[in-house]
Amino acid sequence: MESELNEITEYDRIEVIKTTNAKYNLLDNSYISFSGGKDSTILHYLIDLALPQNHIPRVFIDTGIEYNYIREFVLEMAKNDKRFIILKPTQAIKPMLEKYGYPFKSKEHSKFISVYQNSGMTKSVKWYLSDKKMISCPSNLQYQFTKNFKIKCSDKCCFKLKKEPIEKWQKEKVIKRKNKKRNKIYH
Repeated sequence: MESELNEITEYDRIEVIKTTNAKYNLLDNSYISFSGGKDSTILHYLIDLALPQNHIPRVFIDTGIEYNYIREFVLEMAKNDKRFIILKPTQAIKPMLEKYGYPFKSKEHSKFISVYQNSGMTKSVKWYLSDKKMISCPSNLQYQFTKNFKIKCSDKCCFKLKKEPIEKWQKEKVIKRKNKKRNKIYH
């Protein structure tokens, strides 16, 4: 019974990928942000089942803070699969953390600490500290919103280490694709 359920689920996911490809042309307009974790690894294999011989890039950003076994796993996969693209951050982690601050608990939490540290007790910080909603600052972390908390925090870590390099790569990829199309038009 469990095996049948797994087959039905796999079939369903493959059909969703095929339908999405028909609508958005994934083969020319997408990439997989490949972290080396189970979700991106499963997506990698499902894409291959749904779209055999695809050339959709698998982009891994080697920030230097991944677990060694994840990094080794991705590099091993990249040896045998030319679709893997390994990017590096545009800035080293230590100077980035010193300049912008450290992430703590989550991007959202870090952002609110950063807002407090740079602008004081704003409306948004007060909203986050109130406990009358589903998403709020845990009471045991509210000390971070005092003058005594001296660790500089920020939500910029993910952006600087991952989003900037991927955006740079995307722009380069689009420029290359436009140049290829121009070449095809004139030849």
